[in-house]
Amino acid sequence: MIHNMLDQTTRSSTAELTLSATVTRASQASDTWAGTAHPSLLDTKTESQLIAFDNERYPHALRSIESPPQHLYVLGRTNQPGDHQAIAIVGSRTASDRGLLTAHRIAEALAHRGHTIVSGLAAGIDTQAHRGALAAGGRTIAVIGTGIDRTYPASNQALRDKIAATGAVVSQFVAGHPASKTTFPARNVLIAGLSKASLLVELNERSGTRIEANIAIEQAKPVLLWAPLLAKAEWAQRFARHDLVSFVDNVDDIAAVLSSADGS
Repeated sequence: MIHNMLDQTTRSSTAELTLSATVTRASQASDTWAGTAHPSLLDTKTESQLIAFDNERYPHALRSIESPPQHLYVLGRTNQPGDHQAIAIVGSRTASDRGLLTAHRIAEALAHRGHTIVSGLAAGIDTQAHRGALAAGGRTIAVIGTGIDRTYPASNQALRDKIAATGAVVSQFVAGHPASKTTFPARNVLIAGLSKASLLVELNERSGTRIEANIAIEQAKPVLLWAPLLAKAEWAQRFARHDLVSFVDNVDDIAAVLSSADGS
């Protein structure tokens, strides 16, 4: 499924269907998205809220993406300072120790500068990106591929609670919905949509993380590759030939890209 979606990037010009549209349609056909027809049992158990597209709390950054969800469940706060220069920090679930440390340190440094850190609460790079932001006392947003009442992996429950207390946990799926092969690519649309740029820390050529990167490109947003871990990879070298993709090796350059993307 993931391989087919990665290949969609090269076919979309012929099929006239974007990768974002492909993963969205696949999820809508297989999964149950949040909506007024499926009220959450969480309304009486947690502080999660069902936010409609026309509500002022709906994330501003998602209003302009292709086929945005009409309803989102949110734990925490939306549209906060720093969100206008948010960055997605993503990568492999099975990253090396070096990759994990790198993700934590970059997220911590950028959060210190006031940037919101967006990721997917998955094991590996995502987890360390969230933890780095929290270590800085900064804001982080977790976009999850399950219902808002579930945590995947379960070992991240405490981390998810910390994120909800100071940032936000976001789901486009009805409460109780399990993870599936279509929920994670669909949530990548929101990760890219909430961010001004995406940083890929460590991953292999066929990683599902590249779905998020390709969707970010469709949204005309910069994609940054962490050179110390990716510069020798042939796929990364090919990927960097795209006008919106570049290698970086320090936090100052990442911050400069974010400032440029924000028009400041």
